[in-house]
Amino acid sequence: MDILGRFTRKSQRSAKTWKDTKTYFSQRYDLLKLEFLEKSTQLLSVIFSMLIVIVCGLVVLIYLSSALIHWLTLALGAGWAYTILCALFVAIIVFVLAKKDVLFVKPLIRKFSRIMYPDEVEELETENVVKDAEVVTEPDPETEKGGANEQ
Repeated sequence: MDILGRFTRKSQRSAKTWKDTKTYFSQRYDLLKLEFLEKSTQLLSVIFSMLIVIVCGLVVLIYLSSALIHWLTLALGAGWAYTILCALFVAIIVFVLAKKDVLFVKPLIRKFSRIMYPDEVEELETENVVKDAEVVTEPDPETEKGGANEQ
């Protein structure tokens, strides 16, 4: 009887451990799904808000360009008005293509990385701030010499 009692207690403990393990992994899986839902919702909201801003910007650009064409046509004539507006658009396109990393890529990556990895990004930003502060606080030998000569 003693051996049988030990066996049933061990099997009961292992069954409880197995049940607890299943519950734990089930809860972790549910948490993972909720985190994925939260992050994907944030990403989609950023993407949709950017699309709305782009569409509104294009509408404004169309209205402003038609107003500029109308004004330039009255002042210079239709040929010169369209030529000037074309040159303006080409200049804007060249500027945007030259600065696309600064204007679009880096801010998007920064925003998406803050959404996907908030803890790691905060640690990196605080490390960069500390490094920047250390660089700024280092004394400049030329400034010290200039300050001593002025007195």
